[in-house]
Amino acid sequence: MKKQFSDVITSQVTGVFRCHGAIPDRALELAVQRGKTVIPVRLAAVRDKKAFLNAVAQALRFPDYFGHNWDAFYDCLIELEPGEGGTLLLLREASNFARTEPEEFAAALAALQDAADYSKEKGKVLSVIAELETPALAPELVEIIPPTA
Repeated sequence: MKKQFSDVITSQVTGVFRCHGAIPDRALELAVQRGKTVIPVRLAAVRDKKAFLNAVAQALRFPDYFGHNWDAFYDCLIELEPGEGGTLLLLREASNFARTEPEEFAAALAALQDAADYSKEKGKVLSVIAELETPALAPELVEIIPPTA
């Protein structure tokens, strides 16, 4: 199944998605104009759980007491205060982490999906897009079609 990027930013879609191309900055600006809090996380150099958690914790400004494990990750995610249109977490260049630590990458996606589900129950929107080179790195995720330049 596939969704257009515009569907994610114009609706109250929650969940974790994959994209096989970079989302252009212009499209992210449109998301901000629609009330989304857009948080890009650069993951090109990330190859393990520790580096992933550090990158996301820094981008999302997790509190100092963040425990650097999947349960603490989830707990901090559900405490996020979204913008009026929700939060869009963009995992830029996530392929290296997905390839080198597939079990940990799957755990990260599971925690993100659980947090998105919890947010939906609370009337909030958490959308996550992982930029991946190939569908094989996360075939279970719905694919987002990036807008053309």
